[in-house]
Amino acid sequence: MVLDKLSEASKYYSLHPKFKIAFDYIFSHDFKDIPGGSKIVVDDDVRINVDEPTLRAKEDALPEAHDLHIDIQVPIVGEETCGFIPRPECKTIDRQSAEKDYVIYKEMSTGFFRLTPEDFVIFFPSDGHAPIIGSGYEKKIVVKIKL
Repeated sequence: MVLDKLSEASKYYSLHPKFKIAFDYIFSHDFKDIPGGSKIVVDDDVRINVDEPTLRAKEDALPEAHDLHIDIQVPIVGEETCGFIPRPECKTIDRQSAEKDYVIYKEMSTGFFRLTPEDFVIFFPSDGHAPIIGSGYEKKIVVKIKL
């Protein structure tokens, strides 16, 4: 997992060849006016989901993980708390979908952090993550980078 300020994103471009493409797209577009539910195809390996979730309680936030994608998550409007747990500590599957590339685990997050519109987080397949914790409304983007 990587957690940092958007202003520091270029430090991480070397971690994956598509990170620069993803962040260049993020920096060159204003997502505030793009409707929630929109799906943007940047290229064959990078797509962006614009989400407008209702935030949830910590006890309702089971961690998820992905096998085929890396997530870059950025709040656009509002803030959220994200939970995390190393995936090797996740032993019990609640539900999963190979087609949609997710596994949701029954174990609860072991740590939490705050994510604001100035921040981003990168979740790799080894990272169990439980985003959208809090109360109220948020608008965010989730960049999916194919491995």
